[in-house]
Amino acid sequence: MAYTSNSELDSLADELYEASGDDDFRLAELLRQLPKETAVRLCTSDLTNALQTYIYAFEEEPEIGIYDLLLLQPSSMIPRGIKIGNVELAEIVFGFDKKTNLFFIAVWNGEKFIKAFSGPGAYREAVKCAKEQCA
Repeated sequence: MAYTSNSELDSLADELYEASGDDDFRLAELLRQLPKETAVRLCTSDLTNALQTYIYAFEEEPEIGIYDLLLLQPSSMIPRGIKIGNVELAEIVFGFDKKTNLFFIAVWNGEKFIKAFSGPGAYREAVKCAKEQCA
């Protein structure tokens, strides 16, 4: 089913929260079962938080400092980019590319994105890249 209205999306979010029992990993599993367009709409809205979207997008729990930061941010902030850390002279940013419909973790050198990573292990790869290219 395509969820086209905000009220339909609100209802779906309520159903997912109930079915997941407030378990963020279970919620991520349920989001992965939805059509990608619907999951992305939820994961870039105020109906989820950035932590839930991180778990959905990267299939892993972030480090505790990042966990706490993302827990307090609505997912609607992700398309603008959320700074989740510093490595060497770079910032590590969690974002969403509207053109490719991909969530990413990127290395920002203060002027431009050096490289972006998606999928499991994206954070580790971004940190490794920052250490190699921004020291």
